[in-house]
Amino acid sequence: MTRRIVLALSAVALTACSSTASPGTVTPFTDAVADRSVEIIVDNRNWSDARLYAIRRGGRTQLGVVGGKAQRTFTIDWPIPETMQIEISMLAGPRCYTDTLPVDPGDVLDLQIAVVFNQTSACR
Repeated sequence: MTRRIVLALSAVALTACSSTASPGTVTPFTDAVADRSVEIIVDNRNWSDARLYAIRRGGRTQLGVVGGKAQRTFTIDWPIPETMQIEISMLAGPRCYTDTLPVDPGDVLDLQIAVVFNQTSACR
């Protein structure tokens, strides 16, 4: 089952949605292999470039850079359910961490970086 999680750094709300079985989903009647990755869609509404890292129990993985006023999608290997936190480091600026959230293989995360980054209440 694929879940879609929205991390809105311009707001405090976090929502998760589930959908019915999609391609790559394991069902009891098939031997299909489950999706072993997580997709992170980033919408950088700030003027500065942002460097992103995925943080999990085993360490920190660099996702890449999203230019100012740009969008980019990252895919990370995620074979088992575990918690993730995303570090957002503005180039020539501040850094913040999202809340820790449970992430399952096949999830899609939507991350919006606020226009006024240092006034974002969801960053800590």
